Amino acid sequence: MQFLSGGFVILWVISFALYYLLPSKHQWMVLAVASGLFYVIGTGAFPFGILFTALSTYACGRALAQSLAAQKEALTHCADKEEKKAVKSAFEKRRKRMQILHFVCNLGILLGGKYTAVILPFLREEGLLTPAGDAFFSNIVMPLGVSFYTLTAIGYVVDVGREQCEAQRNLLKLFLYLAYFPAITQGPFHRYEKMRAEFAREHVFDYGRLASGVQRFVWGAFKKLVIADRLGIFVGNVFDGTRLQITGGIYGVAVVFYMLQLYADFSGYMDMALGVSETFDIVLPENFKRPYFSTSVAEFWRRWHITLGAWFKDYVMFSFIMSDTGRKLGKAAKKYWPEFGKHVTALAGTMLVWLFTGLWHGRTVSYLLWGIYYGVIMCLSLVLEPHYAVWKEKLHIREGKVWSFVCMARTWVIVFAADILIRTANLAQAGAVYLAIPGRPGIAATLGTLTDYGLSRYAFALLLFACALWLFVSLCEERGMDVRKRLSTLPLPLRWGCYYGVALLLIITGIYGGSYDTAAFLYQSF
Repeated sequence: MQFLSGGFVILWVISFALYYLLPSKHQWMVLAVASGLFYVIGTGAFPFGILFTALSTYACGRALAQSLAAQKEALTHCADKEEKKAVKSAFEKRRKRMQILHFVCNLGILLGGKYTAVILPFLREEGLLTPAGDAFFSNIVMPLGVSFYTLTAIGYVVDVGREQCEAQRNLLKLFLYLAYFPAITQGPFHRYEKMRAEFAREHVFDYGRLASGVQRFVWGAFKKLVIADRLGIFVGNVFDGTRLQITGGIYGVAVVFYMLQLYADFSGYMDMALGVSETFDIVLPENFKRPYFSTSVAEFWRRWHITLGAWFKDYVMFSFIMSDTGRKLGKAAKKYWPEFGKHVTALAGTMLVWLFTGLWHGRTVSYLLWGIYYGVIMCLSLVLEPHYAVWKEKLHIREGKVWSFVCMARTWVIVFAADILIRTANLAQAGAVYLAIPGRPGIAATLGTLTDYGLSRYAFALLLFACALWLFVSLCEERGMDVRKRLSTLPLPLRWGCYYGVALLLIITGIYGGSYDTAAFLYQSF
C-alpha cells in the first residue's frame, strides 16, 4: 500500500477518527492495528519477516535486561575488584553472544532477501521460477521495508545492551515501534526511547496541527508527482533508452535531473510521512535539511538522509572505535605514526561506515564503488581539514557569498559524479557517461534535442515553474522561516489561494495514467 493510493487515504482517515475518539491510553493500539493492516494489505501476504524480527527483538531485549539485572545483583556479592571484573566480563560476553545471534538472524534475512533478488531475473528468463514461486520470493523473501525495520531493531537491541533504554515488556508496543506505518517503508529511522515517549503521551485533537500535517502531505505529493516523476521520464529515456548517440550535454542534464528527481522523490516521501504522523501528534525526526545548499560533501551528508547517517555513526562507527579492535588499531597507529596515528581509528571507522552504506543501498559493484568513493573523500576531508585555513590565506580567498557558491558548485560536481555510478545500468555505461560529458558536450545539439526524451516544451516550462517554486520555499526555509506557520498568518483569501493553487497544480499537472506507477518511490529499491 502506497501513500498515493485510495486505500491508504481510507486507512488514514479511519485510523485518524478512531485515534481521537478513543481514550488516550488506547490510542497506541489504533496505530498498532493500522500499522499491521498497512503492512498486510501492502504486501498481500502474511508478514513473516517483520513478525520474526519483532519476536526475536523482543526476546533479545528481555534477555539483555535480565542479564543486566543479574549482573548488578552478582556484583553486590563480589569481594574485590578482580572478582567484580571477572563477573562483569562473563556477563558482557553472554550479552554479546545474544546480540550477535540477533544480528546474524535478522541481517541474514535482509541480506538473503537483497541478494536473492539479484538472481530472480535470471530464474525468470530461464523459466525456472513458477508464478507461485515468484510471488513467494517477492513478498516473503524480500518483505516490505525490511532494510528499515531491520536496522531499527538492531539499534533497539544495541541501546538496551548499552543501558540507554529499558527493554519493552509489551510485544505489541515493540511491534508498533518497528512497524509504525508512516515510516516502515522508507524511514526516517527513529530511536526507541524517543518514540516510546511519543506513543505514551496524551494526544488531543487540534485543528491547526491537522491542517499543518495535511499541508505537508500535499507538498510532498507535489514534489513527487509534479517534479520527481516528470524528471524521471527524461532520466529514464536517457539512461534506459535505446538511442546509441547521446551527447555529453544530454548526459549532463540527465545526471542533474536524476539528483533532483531522487531528492524530490525521497524528500517528498518524507514530507508525506511526517505530515501523516503529525496528524496523529507523533513527531518523527527530520530526514532532510536542504542538502544542495551544502558547501562540502561532509555537510551534504549531514543534511541528506540525516537519520541513516546518525544510525551508522552511532551503531557502526562508535561501536568500532570503542571495540577492542578499534582501540588496538589506534594504539598501534599512534606508536608508529605519532602525528598521523591519531586519525587512523576515525579513518578506518569512516571507511567502514561508507562500505556498509554502499552495501545497504545496493547489491552491485557500482554501489560498493559508490561507498568507497564517498569514504575516500570523507577521509581526505578529515585529514586535510586542519590545512584549509592556511591554504585559503595563502590563496587570498575571502569568505563570502561568491566563495560559498563556489563551494556549493564543487559539492554538486562531486555528488553528481558519484550518482552516475548508481544510475547507470553497469560500469561500462558509467564509463561511457564519464567520457562523454567532458569529451563531447555538444551544447547546440543538446539544446536542440532536449524534447526528444519524453518531455515537451510545455512539460519543461511546467517543470521550470515547479522547481522555481520549490527553490523559493527552500530558500525561505534555509533562512529560518517556517513556511507553513507563515502561511497560516496570511489573510484568509491569500492563504487559501496558496493552498488551492498548489493542490490544483498537483491535480492538474501530476504524472498520472497509463502503466506509469505514480505510487512507486525510488528509495524503496534501496
